[in-house]
Amino acid sequence: MKKVFSVLAVIFMCLSVPMNTSASSVPYDVVQPCYEKAHNVESILTITGNTAKCESSADCVDNVVRVIADQTLEKQVFLWFWDTYEDTTWNKTGFSNSFSMINTKSGLESGNYRLKTVFTLTDKNGETETITIYSDEKAVS
Repeated sequence: MKKVFSVLAVIFMCLSVPMNTSASSVPYDVVQPCYEKAHNVESILTITGNTAKCESSADCVDNVVRVIADQTLEKQVFLWFWDTYEDTTWNKTGFSNSFSMINTKSGLESGNYRLKTVFTLTDKNGETETITIYSDEKAVS
């Protein structure tokens, strides 16, 4: 029983030690994931009227030699369920560490939309990393 209390005392002491960290470069309300092969990936959906502009980009580390992106415009069907909107799946391959693609879809029905982009990054050693990223949700009235 004394061992249990000793272990708990050590754990509480470790947890009570203040950490000196600084996050001055990142706003307090932003959480940014860390990727091994990418500095920055984006999936941006812009809707004007009933036309969607779908933009995806990746800025990768120097040894990335190929980026494959699968872009899908999704429509909310119920609560947290999403489905691919009609004929809105696009694919592009780039052979450098900087990548971007833009596609559009007009004639959108009313509802909520988001852009899903799946990036597959390949480095010089043939190792891959897959990153899935979603845009903010946008509404069409």
